[in-house]
Amino acid sequence: MSRVTINDVAKYANTTKSTVSRVLNDSPLVNYKTKMKVLEAIRTLGYMPSKAARSLKSGKNNVLGLVVSQQQISQVIMNPNYPAVIKAISERAQNEGYHILLITSAGVEYQTYDSILTRHAVDGFIVLGATIDDPLHEVLDNANIPYVFNMRYSEKRDHCYVTFDDFEGGYIAAKYLLDLGHRHIKLVVGDVRGTVLSFNLERIAGFKKALAEYQIKFEESMVLRTPGDMDSSYHFISNLFSRERPSALLLSNELTAIAALNALTDNGFHVPDDVSLIAFGYPEFFRNTRPSLTTVGQDTIWQGVNLVEMLLDRINGLEHTPVALIKKPELIIRGSTKKV
Repeated sequence: MSRVTINDVAKYANTTKSTVSRVLNDSPLVNYKTKMKVLEAIRTLGYMPSKAARSLKSGKNNVLGLVVSQQQISQVIMNPNYPAVIKAISERAQNEGYHILLITSAGVEYQTYDSILTRHAVDGFIVLGATIDDPLHEVLDNANIPYVFNMRYSEKRDHCYVTFDDFEGGYIAAKYLLDLGHRHIKLVVGDVRGTVLSFNLERIAGFKKALAEYQIKFEESMVLRTPGDMDSSYHFISNLFSRERPSALLLSNELTAIAALNALTDNGFHVPDDVSLIAFGYPEFFRNTRPSLTTVGQDTIWQGVNLVEMLLDRINGLEHTPVALIKKPELIIRGSTKKV
């Protein structure tokens, strides 16, 4: 059966193609009786308006591109924080009449990435997991495509992102452990191809502030770098405790935290009796570990919703105030920490 066209609808309703178009665009210029005849024709014939044609007219496709950087692809698959934020983004976008197109940047050089981006019929981009001073924003600026990031992506720019106060997160986590009497503390952060992501740099700075308040000299050996995947983190923590016995660990993401908990249990260490753990990330996930982990909680629902709203403001030419959103983290105290 051939596709039903707007001409078929006009003929069935005994009206013109322009009148059918006005009905589809909810124009007030069409009288009620004619509108009902056109809508009945649409229902009877099963007419589906061409999205491409309507998007050309409106200048919008009602599609948002969700870009996952090369460094974060494995975390999107494994890390429970990413499904949570992607779900929040998708639900909010759908409520606003938009669909989500997932795009990955794995194996693509940025000098050719702009052509790949512009081939997609999208109105703007939400970028997850950009590294500090990531050049992607320049590509998008040059293509005149609106975008937002889920973290501060440039030391030179301070706008177009929705994130958490990771400096405060590092500070409150370290201070809590210091208040409990811990002094042999290690902050374990992800290492992505030799680079520490911007949010972990902020946590390290907050960690240093807490140490300074206790007049404890910061040593580079207090910060440990691991690739961040489950297997690597498991072996990293096992090797660490074969050499020394920190009394507390601060763990930068969900995968590293679970790997550490497993490695410690398998090597005969008890949490929190032998070592206290604090994890950064999605708080509801850590409620289900045993013991449940004390967490620097991040409200991913808030982040996902505001990423969409900020992007839609940029698409519609509205100034978003403030131009960046940063939320204070909450320390959720559970069963993985105790006094020395």
